[in-house]
Amino acid sequence: MEAYWPAEEMVRDRERIKDKIAECYKAAHPTGQAPSAGDIDSWRESVYEVATALKDLGLGQVWVFIEYRVDPKMNPIDVVLAGHHPEGGLSFAAFELKQWSTVERPNRTHTTKGFCAECRKPGALALCKQCAIERVYAPFYSAHKKHPAMQVGSNLESLKQHHSMFDDRYIHLTGAAYLHNLKDPQSQWISQVMPCPGIRTFTARQPAKFREFLKATFISADGADAAEALLGRRRSTALLTSEIGNIVSGYTHFSLVENQLKAVNDVMNSVRDPSTSLKQVYVIRGRAGTGKSLVALTLLGDVIRDGYAARFVSGGVASRENFRRGAPRGYGKAFMTLNKVADKIGPDGVELILCDEAHRLTERPMKGSFYMRDGESSVEVIVSRAKVPVFFIDGDQRLFADEVWSEELLIEEIQKLHAEVVTIDFDRALRAVGSSTFDTWVKRLLLGDPLPWKADDGTEAEPFELHWTDSAARMEKFLQAKLDAGASARMTAGMCWEWSDTSGTFPDVAPEPGWTRPWNAEDSHDTPGVPKRHYWATDDGGFNQIGCVHTAQGLEYDWGGVIMGPDLTWSDNAWVLDREYVKSKAIRINSDVELAQRIRNHYGVLMTRSIRGTVLYSTHPATRKLFADLGVPKL
Repeated sequence: MEAYWPAEEMVRDRERIKDKIAECYKAAHPTGQAPSAGDIDSWRESVYEVATALKDLGLGQVWVFIEYRVDPKMNPIDVVLAGHHPEGGLSFAAFELKQWSTVERPNRTHTTKGFCAECRKPGALALCKQCAIERVYAPFYSAHKKHPAMQVGSNLESLKQHHSMFDDRYIHLTGAAYLHNLKDPQSQWISQVMPCPGIRTFTARQPAKFREFLKATFISADGADAAEALLGRRRSTALLTSEIGNIVSGYTHFSLVENQLKAVNDVMNSVRDPSTSLKQVYVIRGRAGTGKSLVALTLLGDVIRDGYAARFVSGGVASRENFRRGAPRGYGKAFMTLNKVADKIGPDGVELILCDEAHRLTERPMKGSFYMRDGESSVEVIVSRAKVPVFFIDGDQRLFADEVWSEELLIEEIQKLHAEVVTIDFDRALRAVGSSTFDTWVKRLLLGDPLPWKADDGTEAEPFELHWTDSAARMEKFLQAKLDAGASARMTAGMCWEWSDTSGTFPDVAPEPGWTRPWNAEDSHDTPGVPKRHYWATDDGGFNQIGCVHTAQGLEYDWGGVIMGPDLTWSDNAWVLDREYVKSKAIRINSDVELAQRIRNHYGVLMTRSIRGTVLYSTHPATRKLFADLGVPKL
């Protein structure tokens, strides 16, 4: 439900806005259900109390969001306030509002309903510390309920999970519980306990303290821009491949943030008003999961809808084919191979060419699977055919000997073509539920400078789940449960085992005795129930084969398992390469240093495909011990 107004307007037009909130509620309800009388009373009284306090303090331009929710699985937040902070920057506060007139301390003599399993047992003499501080007895429910501050804590976690802007330390976010009808002197104890650090509880007998809290959180400046940020800067937990059609059509749940939005605006301005002198070439740099493909698909749709010609090429075949398949009718022809771009499009023949996964490009366009064309470099083909060329690159994802374009070499090649390079950096993780912790952890792990895994720093839980296991079978069982629950899940492995079969049925991958599985199939097979190679990550049946970097790169799934083979192991505080177990074309790299880097890149790609959680398994005991020593939870 999206019901929001400045506090001043809510006070001035109290009755009209109450009816508006009811209309918003009914429109947002899946079955069109009208709000209950209790809901309406809450909006008329509880929300009005907050709005009036803001207006009286001269904070009438702070925006008030009612029953705020951005995801079906998220519990509605009674009130979210949006404005500006006294120390500068945007400021937000989430409130749990209760109309309780009395509340009692938790006590087994009333009922055990609402307690943990241990405290519900007959004969338990005392409450555990958790129930003693996190529960209250609500007489009107005849049950124990969560302390309202606990609900605030959960609401703040939901806001952080669904809004990327709260990754920014210059954005202020706080919350409190407000029991504006609680005047009973015997009930004031509830404000003297703090089950969630930093989250306060105010009652009707503490109006001054409540208003001090508001003054410490907001200033009188117009909060419209904060309201816009709360509406627009949302982080989707949907899979990119499930949203391709909506992204290209412009109706997606994904929202662009920070430099993503800058990239789209700058490129669109260049398309609409191309330079008449030096051609500008955009190089957009970012690690896995920072939104490069999202921006590329957004630009493709925006440019075509504006009536311009655009093409989408990619160094990754699997991602390009999945994007082509998911695009709306009429957009499929925009997805082309580099060969076709070279042969079918003349100089400056289209307004825009988007090159996703530029780090996967070969020196020159490939002629078949094994030979490169003569003549132009891959970069020159793209730069010369588009009025506005755009490259998306992550140097840490180069995998094989023929993938030559580092960020530095790409920029040098563009400059040799007498064009101006415009660089934009994406530096915020969006995949892995926006977990910058996991992104940093993977990067440092594979650099050989690992960090402890801190899933909980004592104030807030890490939203991304990371586990390790000493059993591939246990990993599979864990991921199968996620699959059965409706999530997507895949298992991948380093390319350490021979690929003897193209049908996706022969168990080539054998990381431990008694457990073997087939590699993903080729596109030429006709085995029922087995996806074609390009669609292994997205089609039903893919969980039954082990994927590799060819089929996983550029795509994503909810849960992933990564099997690390004997090609890369941890020994004496460093990663050790064993060429004997490198079974991919990466073996053509002569330098051991360079090959070790590319194999680490392989595993970096596989580890960063999941948006909710990853399970790591290594065939090597010392590598598994490393995960344990870093504090990664074991399955």
